[in-house]
Amino acid sequence: MSIREIAEKILPASAFAKVLRAGKKIKRARVERLPQLSEKDFTEILTEHLLLKSGDVVYVHSSVDRLNLGFPFYRILSLLREVIGASGTVLFPTYPNLRMSSYEYLLRGGGFDIRRTPSYTGLLNEFARRQRGSVRSLHPTKSVCAIGPLAEELTATHQQSPYPYDVCSPYFKLTECAAKIVGLGVSTRNLSFVYCTDDALKDSFPVRVYHDRIFEVECVNYEGRTETVRTYAHDMRKIVHDVPAYIKKHISAEACLDLNIKGMNFFRADAVRLFDEMLNLAREGITVYSKSVYSKDWKERLTNQSVPPA
Repeated sequence: MSIREIAEKILPASAFAKVLRAGKKIKRARVERLPQLSEKDFTEILTEHLLLKSGDVVYVHSSVDRLNLGFPFYRILSLLREVIGASGTVLFPTYPNLRMSSYEYLLRGGGFDIRRTPSYTGLLNEFARRQRGSVRSLHPTKSVCAIGPLAEELTATHQQSPYPYDVCSPYFKLTECAAKIVGLGVSTRNLSFVYCTDDALKDSFPVRVYHDRIFEVECVNYEGRTETVRTYAHDMRKIVHDVPAYIKKHISAEACLDLNIKGMNFFRADAVRLFDEMLNLAREGITVYSKSVYSKDWKERLTNQSVPPA
């Protein structure tokens, strides 16, 4: 359990909110001491460091508060689209819950309206969701919005599987169109794509990452009709991991790389290479998760492998 989670449990809600505000103020002050990025600087980061080009499909994680921008935040979307061009497609996570886990959100009866439920995963993501031409996937906790020629194709089937990161999801489909994944102001700590490996292997994966219950959630689609979407929710007691450390130790720089540019965090990943490398590692019992949360069978298997033959 993180320090933040402990504080949230033991402090009154008002005190916890005050601590959060103070922490954000300190972090923002640090960011404001860093070199300010102009639009030209930012475009160079997109093209020269994150290696984006015309025609790319790119999934974006971001934190505007952790970037010292010399221009309005909403210009980020325009700059991204200028780099990838009219033939490129850009995607953003638009989760409706942030202050609680998906499991808690669903237990409280969290519904979903694809047109009206806001995103709580950042200012840029909500701005993108509201754009004309933005298409969103019908999922109550892991929704993704996309803008560009592949937007509908990438988001169309998310509701068809209870596993939110499997082949029906926009996340897995990033591998089918050789997409790139980037972090703007964030490290690979925010890289949700890692869960695609869990859902690809399902019961063969070393960790049972979901609660057993499958939720049936009433979701409103673009036609205003209600669809029942069935989904698992992560068991946060099992989501014990350090993704940046895993990436640094086990993943090639060609597949994924954390970057620090002018004191700010960025990352880039090749969806196909990263998925292939993570899948091969998971089959050997190497994942982003702590061995302490591995299933009993996998713990025994890894223990037997470490015992030298008689």
